[in-house]
Amino acid sequence: MLRLDALNLDLRIRRHLKPRTTACLFVLFILLASSHCSWFRVKQTHRIPISEQALPAKTASLEELVQLVNQLAQRIKALKLTVIYQLTGGSINTGEISNYRETDGFVLARKPGWIRLIGLAFKVKVFDMVSDGKEFRIHVPPKNKFIHGRNDQEIKGRQDVPINLRPQHIFQALLIDPLSIEKGRHVLVLEEDQEGKHKYYVLVTIGQVSDGIGALRRKIWIDRFDLRLVRQKLFEGGRLASDISYRDFKDFDGGSYPSLIDFSRPQEDYSLRLRISKASINETLRDEQFVLEQPTGTELVDLARTSQ
Repeated sequence: MLRLDALNLDLRIRRHLKPRTTACLFVLFILLASSHCSWFRVKQTHRIPISEQALPAKTASLEELVQLVNQLAQRIKALKLTVIYQLTGGSINTGEISNYRETDGFVLARKPGWIRLIGLAFKVKVFDMVSDGKEFRIHVPPKNKFIHGRNDQEIKGRQDVPINLRPQHIFQALLIDPLSIEKGRHVLVLEEDQEGKHKYYVLVTIGQVSDGIGALRRKIWIDRFDLRLVRQKLFEGGRLASDISYRDFKDFDGGSYPSLIDFSRPQEDYSLRLRISKASINETLRDEQFVLEQPTGTELVDLARTSQ
């Protein structure tokens, strides 16, 4: 009888211990899952360094951004720059890339379309380019060539033209055009973007090709940290014509201006970097500073005539 009572007591104890044991195991699992044990960890949190966190972003309306771009375009009417050119020819499309040596030089630019670029190697002129907004002239002393062409003509690579660089393309990069929106012909779209810690407003201009069909014409990136224009893309018939980035803004004579400009022309397979050491903004430039005549004895390559 005593043994039977002891057996019943043992069974009652076991029935009471089983739920408690299960509960203890559940609590132990939760503790392990929330501990530092990597086998059970379901969430990891890392603190992002302050230097890598997103920068503060200013806000502006579409109208304010358009006004900002147009004020910048109106503010700078002429430029006189001391630069270092770094030209790269070719691309993955051509199958080879040529990096040319850095070249010292100068740039003169004046609205509406005048520009002159001079490149020097060991103080010897290696190129001299001029455009008046309608035509361009290029003298390449090492090749003893003088090239003439129209700004509006499409020029494909030729063996007798040593470089694809065109002065009017650089003019577009240096002197910003205003945002001109014609009702019924253009649409302006605002989008937001972020790359790394920088946030951007992107102004997109779309030109109407026909009813319901449009093509990209221009994209402008405004850095929301300081509302600076830091990039623009220009399109022709929807194809990317120019991709231009502006960095390292400095206070020069006449105001703030980027000291580093990266510029690419994918259709002509070249890119150019301009490092600006000196700049004078809105200095008076004379007409004769944009005159380039063909030197005696040079070979003339008249692209305007051969394209007709």
